[in-house]
Amino acid sequence: MFGFIRPVKSELRVREVERFQSVYCGLCHAIRRRYGRVHTLSLSYDMTFLTLLLEGLQPEGADTGRRRCDASPVRPKNVLCEDAAVAFAADVSVLLTYHKLQDTIADDRGLKRLAARLLCLLSRRGYRRACEKQPALDRTMAACLQELSAVEKAGTPSIDRAADPFARLLAACVPGLEGDTGRILQELLYHVGRWIYLIDACADLQDDWESGGYNPVALRYGLTAPSLEPVKGALELTLEKSLAAIYAAFLLLDVRRDQEILENIICLGLPAVTRQVLDGTYQSNGGRNRHGSL
Repeated sequence: MFGFIRPVKSELRVREVERFQSVYCGLCHAIRRRYGRVHTLSLSYDMTFLTLLLEGLQPEGADTGRRRCDASPVRPKNVLCEDAAVAFAADVSVLLTYHKLQDTIADDRGLKRLAARLLCLLSRRGYRRACEKQPALDRTMAACLQELSAVEKAGTPSIDRAADPFARLLAACVPGLEGDTGRILQELLYHVGRWIYLIDACADLQDDWESGGYNPVALRYGLTAPSLEPVKGALELTLEKSLAAIYAAFLLLDVRRDQEILENIICLGLPAVTRQVLDGTYQSNGGRNRHGSL
């Protein structure tokens, strides 16, 4: 359920590409400093989007600095310095990844399950540290994923019922913002979560079909083969409703910085991934397997 949220690089200016990369690297450094190297495996463009969003809502933006890392040990890179927004996104990343691993252990079999068990063991100490920092968020994530597991085990054919627990989980990732800003951000993140869950179900249709796993898209539309072609129009419509809700909420926020990058992600990146998944042409990380490539 990670990696679908990304910008369209060709539509970004050079300074915007560099800014996105500095936020990505800043989040990576924050995760490593707070939780250790193993947790940098949880780094994703999805959490970079959350960092950009939270950073844009702060009265004062974080500074940047030049730092080296394991991925760039010789040449230092521009890195966003850790502030409250970056720290919160790091906490969310660790908590969400650990709960996703627990979900994999419960639902999958074979090597995938074994790998998840190993990663859980390696990341348990960092997860407990994140729980101490964000106890309420951890409880909400656990409750939402438990509800999601029950929905999946029951074979619920409703795509909205299936997507709702994960959407509410993501809507909870708001760092104590009060008033209209908090409510608008929750609405935005709810529809981001709904979109992620449904686009992930579409992308996993073939694998779920072969393994006999739960897939709400297959059940909702009564598919007789692992192809989205017969229901492509209906899926596009329901996914576009969430994309429209995301942008409507975004326009209501008082975003102080990185508005162009965020609009690129919401208005270009998410629709592009939607089309690619429905067309069967989607490739994770844009077909590039290099860590942090954009």
